[in-house]
Amino acid sequence: MGVFEDKGRIVLVVWVVGLALFYLSAAYLAGNKVYEDKVASEIRQQQRLDPSTTENGNTQVDFVELKAAESDDYEEVRVGIYVDRIMEISTKATGWTVDFYIWFNWASDDINPGETFQVIDGEIQSKTKVEEVVDNGRHYALYRVTARITKFFNVVRYPLDNHLLTIRIEDRDHPWHALRFVPDSRGSEFSSRVKVPGYQLKEAEIINKPHAYKSSRGDPRLPVDHKAIYSQITYGIKIDRPDWGLYFKMIQGLFASVAIAFLAFILGPSSGERFGLGVGAFFASVGSSYVNLSELPGVGMVTLIDMVNGLAMVTIFLTLLGSVLSSRIARGDSQLATAQAFDRISLALFVTGFVSVNMVMALLAAV
Repeated sequence: MGVFEDKGRIVLVVWVVGLALFYLSAAYLAGNKVYEDKVASEIRQQQRLDPSTTENGNTQVDFVELKAAESDDYEEVRVGIYVDRIMEISTKATGWTVDFYIWFNWASDDINPGETFQVIDGEIQSKTKVEEVVDNGRHYALYRVTARITKFFNVVRYPLDNHLLTIRIEDRDHPWHALRFVPDSRGSEFSSRVKVPGYQLKEAEIINKPHAYKSSRGDPRLPVDHKAIYSQITYGIKIDRPDWGLYFKMIQGLFASVAIAFLAFILGPSSGERFGLGVGAFFASVGSSYVNLSELPGVGMVTLIDMVNGLAMVTIFLTLLGSVLSSRIARGDSQLATAQAFDRISLALFVTGFVSVNMVMALLAAV
Protein backbone atom coordinates (compact mmCIF):
# COMPACT_ATOMS: atom_id res chain seq x y z
CA MET A 1 0.00 0.00 0.00
CA GLY A 2 1.28 3.47 -0.95
CA VAL A 3 2.10 5.95 1.69
CA PHE A 4 -0.46 8.36 0.21
CA GLU A 5 -3.19 5.81 -0.36
CA ASP A 6 -5.35 7.03 2.55
CA LYS A 7 -4.25 10.60 2.28
CA GLY A 8 -4.66 11.31 -1.42
CA ARG A 9 -7.32 13.96 -0.96
CA ILE A 10 -5.27 15.78 1.68
CA VAL A 11 -2.23 15.79 -0.60
CA LEU A 12 -4.39 17.15 -3.42
CA VAL A 13 -5.72 20.02 -1.28
CA VAL A 14 -2.26 20.94 0.02
CA TRP A 15 -0.85 20.77 -3.53
CA VAL A 16 -3.57 23.02 -4.94
CA VAL A 17 -3.13 25.61 -2.19
CA GLY A 18 0.66 25.52 -2.55
CA LEU A 19 0.57 26.03 -6.33
CA ALA A 20 -1.94 28.86 -6.04
CA LEU A 21 0.17 30.64 -3.40
CA PHE A 22 3.32 30.19 -5.48
CA TYR A 23 1.86 31.77 -8.61
CA LEU A 24 0.13 34.55 -6.67
CA SER A 25 3.40 35.39 -4.91
CA ALA A 26 5.34 35.27 -8.18
CA ALA A 27 2.85 37.59 -9.87
CA TYR A 28 3.01 40.10 -7.01
CA LEU A 29 6.80 40.13 -6.55
CA ALA A 30 7.78 40.10 -10.22
CA GLY A 31 5.00 42.46 -11.30
CA ASN A 32 5.85 44.90 -8.54
CA LYS A 33 9.54 44.89 -9.47
CA VAL A 34 9.05 45.65 -13.17
CA TYR A 35 6.36 48.26 -12.46
CA GLU A 36 8.53 50.08 -9.92
CA ASP A 37 11.40 50.04 -12.40
CA LYS A 38 9.18 51.50 -15.11
CA VAL A 39 8.07 54.35 -12.83
CA ALA A 40 11.64 55.02 -11.64
CA SER A 41 12.87 55.05 -15.26
CA GLU A 42 10.24 57.60 -16.25
CA ILE A 43 11.24 59.83 -13.32
CA ARG A 44 14.94 59.64 -14.25
CA GLN A 45 14.21 60.56 -17.86
CA GLN A 46 12.03 63.49 -16.80
CA GLN A 47 14.73 64.77 -14.45
CA ARG A 48 17.41 64.50 -17.13
CA LEU A 49 15.40 66.69 -19.49
CA ASP A 50 14.22 69.15 -16.82
CA PRO A 51 16.44 72.28 -16.90
CA SER A 52 15.54 73.17 -13.30
CA THR A 53 16.23 69.79 -11.66
CA THR A 54 19.37 67.84 -10.83
CA GLU A 55 19.04 64.12 -11.39
CA ASN A 56 19.00 61.86 -8.36
CA GLY A 57 22.49 60.50 -7.77
CA ASN A 58 24.27 63.45 -9.41
CA THR A 59 26.09 66.23 -7.60
CA GLN A 60 23.33 68.57 -6.55
CA VAL A 61 23.19 72.15 -7.78
CA ASP A 62 21.62 74.76 -5.50
CA PHE A 63 19.58 76.60 -8.14
CA VAL A 64 18.50 79.35 -5.72
CA GLU A 65 22.08 80.06 -4.67
CA LEU A 66 23.28 79.84 -8.26
CA LYS A 67 20.70 82.37 -9.42
CA ALA A 68 21.49 84.73 -6.56
CA ALA A 69 25.19 84.71 -7.50
CA GLU A 70 24.56 85.31 -11.20
CA SER A 71 25.82 88.35 -13.05
CA ASP A 72 25.45 89.60 -16.58
CA ASP A 73 29.17 89.19 -17.27
CA TYR A 74 29.08 85.98 -19.27
CA GLU A 75 29.10 84.92 -22.90
CA GLU A 76 25.91 83.47 -24.36
CA VAL A 77 26.17 80.79 -27.03
CA ARG A 78 23.25 79.29 -28.90
CA VAL A 79 23.72 75.56 -29.57
CA GLY A 80 21.73 73.14 -31.73
CA ILE A 81 22.18 69.47 -32.58
CA TYR A 82 20.93 67.43 -35.51
CA VAL A 83 21.47 63.66 -35.40
CA ASP A 84 22.26 62.27 -38.83
CA ARG A 85 23.02 58.63 -38.00
CA ILE A 86 23.02 56.26 -35.06
CA MET A 87 25.70 53.94 -36.29
CA GLU A 88 25.62 51.36 -33.51
CA ILE A 89 23.89 50.74 -30.20
CA SER A 90 24.70 47.92 -27.81
CA THR A 91 23.20 47.17 -24.42
CA LYS A 92 25.85 44.48 -23.96
CA ALA A 93 28.76 46.82 -24.74
CA THR A 94 27.09 49.65 -22.75
CA GLY A 95 27.32 52.35 -25.36
CA TRP A 96 26.25 53.82 -28.67
CA THR A 97 27.90 55.59 -31.57
CA VAL A 98 26.30 58.63 -33.18
CA ASP A 99 27.03 60.90 -36.12
CA PHE A 100 25.60 64.40 -35.61
CA TYR A 101 25.82 68.04 -36.64
CA ILE A 102 26.32 70.67 -33.95
CA TRP A 103 26.24 74.40 -34.49
CA PHE A 104 27.22 77.40 -32.37
CA ASN A 105 26.06 80.99 -32.68
CA TRP A 106 27.74 83.67 -30.53
CA ALA A 107 28.86 87.30 -30.48
CA SER A 108 32.23 87.58 -28.70
CA ASP A 109 35.56 87.42 -30.51
CA ASP A 110 37.22 86.12 -27.32
CA ILE A 111 35.76 82.61 -27.40
CA ASN A 112 35.52 79.79 -29.93
CA PRO A 113 33.08 77.22 -28.52
CA GLY A 114 33.33 74.98 -31.58
CA GLU A 115 36.95 74.24 -30.68
CA THR A 116 36.54 73.94 -26.92
CA PHE A 117 33.41 71.82 -26.52
CA GLN A 118 33.53 68.23 -25.25
CA VAL A 119 31.12 65.31 -25.18
CA ILE A 120 30.42 64.22 -21.60
CA ASP A 121 30.62 60.45 -20.98
CA GLY A 122 31.85 60.07 -24.52
CA GLU A 123 34.78 60.26 -26.88
CA ILE A 124 34.86 62.32 -30.05
CA GLN A 125 36.12 60.00 -32.77
CA SER A 126 36.08 62.61 -35.50
CA LYS A 127 35.24 66.32 -35.78
CA THR A 128 35.05 68.28 -39.04
CA LYS A 129 34.29 71.97 -39.38
CA VAL A 130 31.66 72.19 -42.11
CA GLU A 131 31.08 75.96 -42.17
CA GLU A 132 32.10 79.13 -40.37
CA VAL A 133 30.52 82.55 -40.92
CA VAL A 134 30.90 85.97 -39.31
CA ASP A 135 27.99 88.28 -40.09
CA ASN A 136 27.13 91.58 -38.43
CA GLY A 137 29.32 90.79 -35.45
CA ARG A 138 27.79 87.33 -34.96
CA HIS A 139 29.78 84.12 -35.30
CA TYR A 140 28.29 80.92 -36.66
CA ALA A 141 30.14 77.58 -36.85
CA LEU A 142 28.83 74.17 -37.93
CA TYR A 143 30.62 70.91 -37.16
CA ARG A 144 30.03 67.29 -38.05
CA VAL A 145 30.96 64.99 -35.18
CA THR A 146 31.15 61.25 -34.66
CA ALA A 147 31.18 60.25 -31.01
CA ARG A 148 31.13 57.04 -29.02
CA ILE A 149 29.01 57.60 -25.90
CA THR A 150 29.00 55.40 -22.83
CA LYS A 151 25.54 54.48 -21.59
CA PHE A 152 24.68 51.93 -18.94
CA PHE A 153 21.34 50.73 -20.23
CA ASN A 154 18.71 49.84 -17.67
CA VAL A 155 17.80 46.30 -18.74
CA VAL A 156 15.45 45.34 -15.88
CA ARG A 157 12.48 45.31 -18.27
CA TYR A 158 14.40 43.84 -21.23
CA PRO A 159 13.09 42.99 -23.83
CA LEU A 160 10.18 45.40 -23.18
CA ASP A 161 12.51 48.24 -22.21
CA ASN A 162 12.72 51.89 -23.17
CA HIS A 163 15.65 54.31 -22.97
CA LEU A 164 16.73 57.92 -23.32
CA LEU A 165 19.77 58.43 -25.55
CA THR A 166 21.54 61.66 -24.62
CA ILE A 167 24.31 63.76 -26.13
CA ARG A 168 25.68 66.06 -23.44
CA ILE A 169 27.93 68.96 -24.42
CA GLU A 170 30.07 71.21 -22.22
CA ASP A 171 32.74 73.82 -22.85
CA ARG A 172 35.91 72.56 -21.22
CA ASP A 173 37.51 76.02 -20.83
CA HIS A 174 34.68 78.21 -19.54
CA PRO A 175 32.59 77.51 -16.41
CA TRP A 176 29.00 78.57 -15.80
CA HIS A 177 29.79 82.14 -14.70
CA ALA A 178 31.80 82.77 -17.89
CA LEU A 179 29.79 81.00 -20.58
CA ARG A 180 26.16 80.03 -20.85
CA PHE A 181 24.71 77.74 -23.50
CA VAL A 182 21.24 78.46 -24.87
CA PRO A 183 19.49 75.56 -26.63
CA ASP A 184 18.53 76.25 -30.23
CA SER A 185 15.43 74.10 -30.59
CA ARG A 186 14.89 75.19 -34.21
CA GLY A 187 16.36 72.40 -36.25
CA SER A 188 17.47 70.33 -33.27
CA GLU A 189 15.99 67.10 -34.51
CA PHE A 190 17.03 63.76 -35.96
CA SER A 191 17.06 62.59 -39.56
CA SER A 192 14.22 60.45 -40.86
CA ARG A 193 16.96 58.00 -41.91
CA VAL A 194 17.96 57.32 -38.31
CA LYS A 195 17.06 53.77 -37.33
CA VAL A 196 17.75 51.77 -34.19
CA PRO A 197 17.19 48.02 -34.67
CA GLY A 198 14.52 46.74 -32.30
CA TYR A 199 13.41 50.22 -31.20
CA GLN A 200 11.34 53.10 -32.49
CA LEU A 201 12.49 56.70 -32.08
CA LYS A 202 10.13 59.15 -30.45
CA GLU A 203 10.53 62.88 -29.90
CA ALA A 204 13.84 64.72 -29.47
CA GLU A 205 14.42 67.46 -26.89
CA ILE A 206 17.28 69.84 -26.18
CA ILE A 207 17.80 71.70 -22.91
CA ASN A 208 20.52 73.49 -20.95
CA LYS A 209 21.20 73.10 -17.25
CA PRO A 210 24.09 73.68 -14.85
CA HIS A 211 26.25 70.61 -14.23
CA ALA A 212 28.27 70.45 -11.01
CA TYR A 213 31.45 68.50 -10.30
CA LYS A 214 31.99 67.62 -6.63
CA SER A 215 35.68 68.43 -6.75
CA SER A 216 37.97 71.43 -7.01
CA ARG A 217 40.23 69.18 -9.12
CA GLY A 218 43.20 70.05 -6.93
CA ASP A 219 43.24 73.73 -7.89
CA PRO A 220 45.07 75.45 -4.98
CA ARG A 221 43.26 78.72 -5.71
CA LEU A 222 39.90 77.18 -4.81
CA PRO A 223 38.37 75.96 -1.52
CA VAL A 224 38.47 72.21 -0.97
CA ASP A 225 34.65 72.01 -1.00
CA HIS A 226 34.36 74.06 -4.19
CA LYS A 227 32.02 72.69 -6.85
CA ALA A 228 32.99 73.45 -10.43
CA ILE A 229 29.80 74.25 -12.38
CA TYR A 230 29.54 74.26 -16.16
CA SER A 231 26.75 74.97 -18.61
CA GLN A 232 25.67 71.69 -20.18
CA ILE A 233 23.56 71.14 -23.28
CA THR A 234 21.57 67.90 -23.16
CA TYR A 235 20.05 66.58 -26.36
CA GLY A 236 17.85 63.55 -25.78
CA ILE A 237 16.06 61.04 -28.00
CA LYS A 238 13.56 58.67 -26.43
CA ILE A 239 13.43 55.14 -27.82
CA ASP A 240 11.13 52.27 -26.97
CA ARG A 241 9.99 48.93 -28.29
CA PRO A 242 7.46 49.29 -31.12
CA ASP A 243 5.77 45.99 -30.26
CA TRP A 244 6.21 42.72 -28.41
CA GLY A 245 7.92 40.97 -31.33
CA LEU A 246 11.32 40.53 -29.66
CA TYR A 247 9.69 39.39 -26.42
CA PHE A 248 7.77 36.63 -28.19
CA LYS A 249 10.85 35.59 -30.19
CA MET A 250 12.84 35.19 -27.00
CA ILE A 251 10.23 33.23 -25.05
CA GLN A 252 8.72 30.99 -27.73
CA GLY A 253 11.28 28.19 -27.23
CA LEU A 254 10.98 28.49 -23.47
CA PHE A 255 7.19 28.33 -23.56
CA ALA A 256 7.40 25.31 -25.85
CA SER A 257 9.54 23.55 -23.20
CA VAL A 258 7.00 24.34 -20.50
CA ALA A 259 4.15 23.13 -22.72
CA ILE A 260 5.98 19.82 -23.22
CA ALA A 261 6.33 19.48 -19.45
CA PHE A 262 2.57 20.02 -19.10
CA LEU A 263 1.93 17.03 -21.36
CA ALA A 264 2.97 14.79 -18.47
CA PHE A 265 -0.40 15.37 -16.84
CA ILE A 266 -2.22 14.04 -19.89
CA LEU A 267 -0.45 10.70 -19.58
CA GLY A 268 -1.55 8.12 -17.02
CA PRO A 269 -0.47 8.68 -13.38
CA SER A 270 1.84 5.65 -13.51
CA SER A 271 3.31 6.29 -16.94
CA GLY A 272 7.11 6.22 -16.95
CA GLU A 273 7.22 8.63 -19.88
CA ARG A 274 6.10 11.50 -17.66
CA PHE A 275 9.52 12.02 -16.09
CA GLY A 276 11.34 11.98 -19.42
CA LEU A 277 9.17 14.85 -20.65
CA GLY A 278 9.89 16.94 -17.57
CA VAL A 279 13.63 16.32 -17.50
CA GLY A 280 14.01 17.14 -21.22
CA ALA A 281 11.94 20.30 -20.82
CA PHE A 282 14.04 21.41 -17.84
CA PHE A 283 17.34 21.18 -19.69
CA ALA A 284 15.80 22.95 -22.69
CA SER A 285 14.79 25.83 -20.40
CA VAL A 286 18.35 26.02 -19.02
CA GLY A 287 19.68 26.28 -22.57
CA SER A 288 17.21 29.02 -23.38
CA SER A 289 18.39 30.94 -20.31
CA TYR A 290 22.01 30.85 -21.52
CA VAL A 291 21.00 32.11 -24.97
CA ASN A 292 19.02 35.00 -23.54
CA LEU A 293 21.82 35.98 -21.13
CA SER A 294 24.25 36.27 -24.04
CA GLU A 295 22.41 39.40 -25.20
CA LEU A 296 22.86 41.26 -21.89
CA PRO A 297 25.82 42.95 -20.16
CA GLY A 298 27.41 41.19 -17.21
CA VAL A 299 25.41 42.92 -14.49
CA GLY A 300 23.86 41.56 -11.31
CA MET A 301 20.36 42.95 -11.86
CA VAL A 302 17.46 40.59 -12.47
CA THR A 303 15.75 41.33 -15.77
CA LEU A 304 12.28 40.56 -17.04
CA ILE A 305 13.61 37.77 -19.24
CA ASP A 306 15.45 36.34 -16.20
CA MET A 307 12.15 36.26 -14.32
CA VAL A 308 10.43 34.51 -17.21
CA ASN A 309 13.24 31.95 -17.40
CA GLY A 310 13.23 31.44 -13.65
CA LEU A 311 9.47 31.00 -13.52
CA ALA A 312 9.66 28.46 -16.34
CA MET A 313 12.38 26.39 -14.66
CA VAL A 314 10.56 26.35 -11.31
CA THR A 315 7.32 25.44 -13.08
CA ILE A 316 8.98 22.52 -14.88
CA PHE A 317 10.50 21.34 -11.61
CA LEU A 318 7.08 21.48 -9.97
CA THR A 319 5.58 19.42 -12.81
CA LEU A 320 8.18 16.73 -12.03
CA LEU A 321 7.26 16.92 -8.35
CA GLY A 322 3.59 16.69 -9.32
CA SER A 323 4.31 13.57 -11.37
CA VAL A 324 6.01 11.96 -8.36
CA LEU A 325 3.05 12.74 -6.11
CA SER A 326 0.53 11.56 -8.69
CA SER A 327 2.33 8.24 -9.17
CA ARG A 328 2.52 7.67 -5.42
CA ILE A 329 -1.18 8.40 -4.97
CA ALA A 330 -2.06 5.99 -7.83
CA ARG A 331 -0.29 3.03 -6.18
CA GLY A 332 -3.49 2.14 -4.44
CA ASP A 333 -6.23 0.98 -6.80
CA SER A 334 -8.82 2.87 -4.79
CA GLN A 335 -6.83 6.05 -5.24
CA LEU A 336 -6.58 5.93 -9.05
CA ALA A 337 -9.51 8.32 -9.44
CA THR A 338 -7.90 10.72 -6.97
CA ALA A 339 -4.63 10.57 -8.92
CA GLN A 340 -6.45 11.31 -12.17
CA ALA A 341 -8.22 14.25 -10.52
CA PHE A 342 -4.83 15.39 -9.21
CA ASP A 343 -3.50 15.43 -12.78
CA ARG A 344 -6.46 17.31 -14.22
CA ILE A 345 -6.48 19.97 -11.51
CA SER A 346 -2.67 20.32 -11.63
CA LEU A 347 -2.70 20.84 -15.39
CA ALA A 348 -5.37 23.54 -15.09
CA LEU A 349 -3.48 25.29 -12.28
CA PHE A 350 -0.12 25.13 -14.07
CA VAL A 351 -1.48 26.53 -17.33
CA THR A 352 -3.52 29.25 -15.62
CA GLY A 353 -0.79 30.23 -13.17
CA PHE A 354 2.12 30.22 -15.61
CA VAL A 355 0.30 32.16 -18.31
CA SER A 356 -1.21 34.63 -15.84
CA VAL A 357 2.09 35.49 -14.14
CA ASN A 358 3.78 36.06 -17.51
CA MET A 359 0.94 38.30 -18.64
CA VAL A 360 1.13 40.34 -15.44
CA MET A 361 4.90 40.82 -15.79
CA ALA A 362 4.74 41.72 -19.47
CA LEU A 363 1.82 44.14 -19.15
CA LEU A 364 3.33 45.98 -16.19
CA ALA A 365 6.73 46.19 -17.88
CA ALA A 366 5.42 47.43 -21.23
CA VAL A 367 5.67 51.17 -21.80
